This record gives sequence, C-alpha cells and structure tokens, in this order.
Amino acid sequence: MPDTPEHASGYLLGHAALEQRRLLIQASYVRPWTARLLRRAGLTEGMSVLDVGSGLGDVAFIAAEIVGPGGRVVGVERDPAAVEAARGRAASGGYTDLVTFANADLSEFDPAGSGPTRQPFDALVGRFVLQYLPDPAAALRRLAGFLRPGGIVVMHDMDVSNTDASVPRCPLWDDCFALLSALFRAHRITPDFGRHLTRVFLDAGLPWPDVDSGAMAGGKAGSTVFTWLGSAVQAVEPLLGEAGIALPDGLVVDDGLVATLERAVRESHSMVLGNIHYGAWTRLQSVGLP
Repeated sequence: MPDTPEHASGYLLGHAALEQRRLLIQASYVRPWTARLLRRAGLTEGMSVLDVGSGLGDVAFIAAEIVGPGGRVVGVERDPAAVEAARGRAASGGYTDLVTFANADLSEFDPAGSGPTRQPFDALVGRFVLQYLPDPAAALRRLAGFLRPGGIVVMHDMDVSNTDASVPRCPLWDDCFALLSALFRAHRITPDFGRHLTRVFLDAGLPWPDVDSGAMAGGKAGSTVFTWLGSAVQAVEPLLGEAGIALPDGLVVDDGLVATLERAVRESHSMVLGNIHYGAWTRLQSVGLP
C-alpha cells in the first residue's frame, strides 16, 4: 500500500487463553467508543451487518444490539477456537437469533456459503482487522462488494506508535508501551495503521470517508488503562523474546504487572495514554461501488 511504512503479515497474537483474556479486557474498554462509531456511521434497526475479523464476537454483539430483532449479523473469523468461543458467548448472551459466525479466511469468504445470508448486506464493519491483512485496500474493496448499493462501510483501527505516552513522563509506562510498537514493526505490521484509514478507503475505490479519533487515557486508581497495557505486555512477552526485543531493565512480567504499572504512574502523578482509536465510515454510491 503506497505511503504506508510496513505491510501487514497476519494477526500477531493468535487466540491462546492469555490473548483471549486480553481481547476481552480491550473489548470492554473500547465497547462504548465502537458503539458510538457504529451508530454515527448510520447503523440502525433492521439492518443486515457483516462483521469481518470477528474474533470473540464483541463487535458483532454490539451491532446486534443496534439492529435489533429485525436485523441480522454475520461474523467472519478465520481462527476456529475464536469462532467456537464466539458461538458460546452468543448462546449464553441470548444473541443466537441475531448473530451467526462463519469460520473462514476473509480472502475466501463467500456469503452464499454462510446459510441464509445470500442477500446483500446493509453494512460492513470491522475492528482492528485491516492492519493485519497483506493488502488492506484490496480486501476492503472485495468485502464492500457484498454490500447493497448505498450500503455502509465502517472500520475501527488503532495507533500504538505514540512515543510520548505519559505526562509527566513515567519511564516504566513509556517503556512498556513502546514494546507494542516495536513488536508490530518487527513483524512488519503498521503500528499507526489507524492514521492510514482514509488512504485505504480511497485505494479501495470507496468514497472519501468521515473519520473520528479518540485516545484511551487514565491515571486514576483502578483505571482500565492499566489492565489494558499490563495484559497486552503479558500476552506478547513470548513474541518479544522471539523478535529479540528486550524488556525494560528490572521488569517482571507476571500477574502483578498491572499493579506495578499503576503504582509507577501514580508515583509520577502522570496522565497516561493507551492506544489511539480511529474510526472511518462511508456510504457506497446508490448504484454500487464507484
């Protein structure tokens, strides 16, 4: 993709138990932001929605709550363990009449093979998925082809490239946060992908999108931002070693890391930032893709 420093090379973390835990923590924190984004983009009652890179199903469940019993949501996820977990969560959460999950790679997914989903969708949504694809624009164009004329495309992506993540500076926070960007770069995944969403939409042949952004922030005792970074570093620790990325001196990565981060931030009297969220949305022309 032109003007993008790295090219994505597949989902980095997999779906082991520790990563599933991290995803649930992250999903809980960003849920209100994603819900606002989907509504602002135009999701309403009765719509049919295709959720790509569905993971454990969190975005699909948000979409289901918006479209209501008159709508439907199909989530697509390539990892079988994640699909199994998402289906279990749908059953326990009362979503089975609204949400179905297909186990498929996005490059091969065909709605005609996913049960009662042959009619074009009204909306295409995805969170933290495009940056992991080898050609995000080509993938987005293909997926947008499953929408009806006038359908909505909504993508939620992130940026973990911030080098000034605490004010006043908290060295431990900044050093731990920097591990995420370093790991992304080591795997040739764009760490600031959210900033590239407009270009991806345009390269996909879509109309120029609206874009919104917001940062995860905190510092107060008990803030979820501590759990977010602590769980992220725990999840990626094995990958850091494989990539030759050293941990900060003296850092112990265990279940006490969240408390260690919180203590360091509070001793520094800092406001800290987590990842920055970008949401982009557009509506297809009434006669179909440009």
